[in-house]
Amino acid sequence: MDSLLTNLADELLVQDITEPSAVLGSLSDHDLQAAYDHILEQFASELLIGAHENSEWSDGKLVIDANHGPIHLLQAAFYAVKLEVQRRGQARSQVSSGRRTAP
Repeated sequence: MDSLLTNLADELLVQDITEPSAVLGSLSDHDLQAAYDHILEQFASELLIGAHENSEWSDGKLVIDANHGPIHLLQAAFYAVKLEVQRRGQARSQVSSGRRTAP
């Protein structure tokens, strides 16, 4: 799973997050769901680490001022996986309803 995250991070450095991902596109639906779950867990862990290391409440909001690199990496990876899940859901609904769009 770490190599997937590394490959996805490399891809996101050179490609807009809204573009279809070659890294995620090669995954089966089952593997994409496993990646989604793993990245979400890692994202939550990094947020907790950052909050524990250095955080404070400001105007009713928790401001995390540590662990920025891993937090931002996992946030981007999470959104990329979420977009791929949504793309696949839309593609399935279009196929099942008899509609197809040009690639």
